[in-house]
Amino acid sequence: MAFRDGALVVVLGLCLLYVKGGEGAESQDKEHSSRHDLMTHLLGTHNPLVIPSTPLKVSYKLDLLAIEGVDEKENILRISAFATVFWSDHRFQWDPANYSGILSASLPKKAIWHPDLELLYSQVEEIDDINLRVFPDGFVGHYLPMRLAIPCSFDFNDYPYDAHTCDIRVESWTNPGSMLNLTLGGASAAGTWYHRVNSQWEIQSFTANKTVDIFPPSPEQYIYLTFRLQFKRTVGEYEIRAVVPSVITSLLILLCFLIPPLSGGRMVLCSVVILCILLQLYHLNLTVPIRGPNAPFLADFLCFSVILAVFAAVESVVSMNLSSWGTLSGSSNNNNNNSNAPKDGEELVAQPKPSLFLMQLARIIDLVCFVIFTITFAIGGGIILNPKTE
Repeated sequence: MAFRDGALVVVLGLCLLYVKGGEGAESQDKEHSSRHDLMTHLLGTHNPLVIPSTPLKVSYKLDLLAIEGVDEKENILRISAFATVFWSDHRFQWDPANYSGILSASLPKKAIWHPDLELLYSQVEEIDDINLRVFPDGFVGHYLPMRLAIPCSFDFNDYPYDAHTCDIRVESWTNPGSMLNLTLGGASAAGTWYHRVNSQWEIQSFTANKTVDIFPPSPEQYIYLTFRLQFKRTVGEYEIRAVVPSVITSLLILLCFLIPPLSGGRMVLCSVVILCILLQLYHLNLTVPIRGPNAPFLADFLCFSVILAVFAAVESVVSMNLSSWGTLSGSSNNNNNNSNAPKDGEELVAQPKPSLFLMQLARIIDLVCFVIFTITFAIGGGIILNPKTE
């Protein structure tokens, strides 16, 4: 008897599961059917070429995701961003109660009307074709992840302490302000909440501004939004790579004036310093342009250092010749004196006596050049290490 009762319970349980499964499948079929009916209702008579009731308010919001890279040679900033566009279309309204409680629907972009917004001057390198989201009250949302290449006018005068400003301009390509009122998407229209930190660039500010222009003779107003990104270079790495080697190598020129004129290592040091500065100038040119109105002052400093190093080499030759002439002069005078002296059966060896005046003159020139070069490098280094601040 107990076995029969247990078997009955199992059978009843299986029946309940079958009934519940059938109800779930029926509910899914009903929701699928309702969604199909909703798509037919929304798109059946919709014309994607017809703008909703005008003036249509369109809000635009841009979130900066990351600075992907900066092309200093081409003056191009590459970023990844996320645009959010909202507007209302009365043709996409429905009662959720009539469609199984559906509260939103995804529609293909090409099937419905959407604002013809363009990023002026910026090149869209990549954009995902994302469906639009519509809601029962007619609210439409478009979410656009994208990669942008933005042309900027970079100023490298203070490299590697340089800061730059780039603008992203958004506007309707065909609709004036009387038909499409383009507005900022709230107080945080330019957002950095999802920004990924870049090891070489630091964001200073990201702001948005709305502008209304009139282009005579047309009385129509045209609206565009400007998103301004201000960022600066992270200095630490570039101080080690650019500033410190440049200053140290240039300061080695001073050692040329401290080495004795007749030492062979003096000319070797001057030659090595000139070669090192030229290599640093070449390396700098691989990073940023070193010609033009926005060229870095560091490039001017290196060019000036090359000139000073060449001057130091020339001065070393002059100083070395003065010291040599003094030695030869002393040797000649000593030989003349020895020729008039009596010889007692043994030949006297002439010992050259250098001219102290010429050698002291050479050292005085070295010291004067050392002082002048020290002051020059102190001023130049101070300008590099203390860039102008805005």
